[in-house]
Amino acid sequence: MDPTLRKQIQECNLQIVNVTTLANFFHVLRRQTHREFHKPLIVMSPKNLLRSNACRSNLSEFDDVQGHPGFDKQGTRFKLLIKDHNDHSNVKEGIRRLVLCSGKVYYELDEHRSKVDASDVAICRVEQLCPFPYDLVQQEVKRYPNAEVVWCQEEPMNMGGYTYILPRLVSSMKAVGRGGFDDVKYVGRAPSAATATGFLKVHQKEQAEIAENALQCEPVNFPL
Repeated sequence: MDPTLRKQIQECNLQIVNVTTLANFFHVLRRQTHREFHKPLIVMSPKNLLRSNACRSNLSEFDDVQGHPGFDKQGTRFKLLIKDHNDHSNVKEGIRRLVLCSGKVYYELDEHRSKVDASDVAICRVEQLCPFPYDLVQQEVKRYPNAEVVWCQEEPMNMGGYTYILPRLVSSMKAVGRGGFDDVKYVGRAPSAATATGFLKVHQKEQAEIAENALQCEPVNFPL
């Protein structure tokens, strides 16, 4: 690891992750045990992913045995960011929208993308929120030079990761010459005093609108 990145991690007070695969959950716990330094680890992953078949991992993702199905050429380790599962090249000019998200909302976005056949949309998962993976985000922003950048979350705008992610995402974009605050679109719920509506049908309707807005429609920018 680059000394600058190592220093950034060591000087951070804590680690916050929102993992979406079983293998990544295993590796973040393993990393916490084997590191030469120790910082508090906060895992934000919801327990309902335990019942989801979508987040399962192959056995080969837990070890370093090459040749097994699902073997990662980068090695079996904790992934701070999981890039789009489609086999995109280092530069993909045909992608019109890059959606960055964290947590279980990814699976709803990916399912909706398959339904509407939005092959010109890339979805990346930020698995580690703190310390923020600046280098990996910059890599994905450069991969899609013509794509507008969207942050999507299912929480209200004044909750979730948006207010923490926004300045760091903007710093990453500025580092590669991709603009500033006005160039990051927000898709999610409007600011609210409550974490959820309390009504299942309303919640499901809002979830469907979030998926639709993230992939197809123009995002709505709510005032803070």
